[in-house]
Amino acid sequence: MRKGSTANRIARYPLPIAIRRYFMRTLFLLLVLVNAGFYAYSYVTREGSAVQTAGPELQINAERIRIMKQAKGAPAVCLEWGGLTGPDIARADTALAGLELPAEGVQRVAAEAPGFWVHIPPLKSKAELDKKMGELKSAGITDFSAVQDPTLGRNAISLGIFSTEDAARGRLAALKEKGVQSAVMESRAGLIKQARYYVREPRTNIVSKLAELQQGFPGSQIKAGPCPAPEAVKN
Repeated sequence: MRKGSTANRIARYPLPIAIRRYFMRTLFLLLVLVNAGFYAYSYVTREGSAVQTAGPELQINAERIRIMKQAKGAPAVCLEWGGLTGPDIARADTALAGLELPAEGVQRVAAEAPGFWVHIPPLKSKAELDKKMGELKSAGITDFSAVQDPTLGRNAISLGIFSTEDAARGRLAALKEKGVQSAVMESRAGLIKQARYYVREPRTNIVSKLAELQQGFPGSQIKAGPCPAPEAVKN
């Protein structure tokens, strides 16, 4: 193969301008996000330490940063905040409402994911259920709840729902060490409620605020990418 043949073909058939601008905007958002996340981490670290540094503070210079206008026909770029489950979804709703974003600029995609349930299988009677819960308390275990949902098993005792098998096995092992030999682990479809939020073409200050919010939701992730199709959006 002759040298330069690949470059000649690329030059002869360049990507459409709209597509090139889409990739540039996506890359730009990623760079701003990394900058914002590093700033938030630095801020938390600095606030939690009594050591004073003489160097200048790391800052995001909003005056020098501008989001490129969307080219006609180019896919819209969104900032995706995902990995939110259970009670964190309601907290995220409240946190995003505090940013006062336009309703059409925020989309939430809800989904159900498989999970791992650590529990004690259904007991024969309410009396046996009460006795078992008393034994758990005596063993120093307080984070459990009685189950009365027929789909899960009436008179069962829930000891935790986990998104990963490793976390569930760790919980099960800890219970066994405390003498709870009747606890079991079960994989179930649709056990975990998940949500992802998409913020459409966010301004630089919104990217920074989202990066700061994400620090309060361990396990969640923020990334830049294409906005979801309208039919994929669920509340």
